[in-house]
Amino acid sequence: MFFWPLTEQKPDPLPLGDKGIVWDTGARVALTCDGPSDAFELELGISGSVEHMEPGTSRALFARLMAKYLAAAREQTRCGQ
Repeated sequence: MFFWPLTEQKPDPLPLGDKGIVWDTGARVALTCDGPSDAFELELGISGSVEHMEPGTSRALFARLMAKYLAAAREQTRCGQ
């Protein structure tokens, strides 16, 4: 079970992995994988400064970046294939 502490900003659900959230300054995704001998859990997170972005555009950007990050992680771990 994945649990992340609440941020000061209200996160939105992100339909990626087993559990995903996105907020104004970042995103997190959880992924449970069945390995060759045991299952393992993987948590991916990205964050960054958004002070130079147009207001209201950062969550969409972090969602797109997380989708690419998750795809690369699945390819590297062969998880979810």
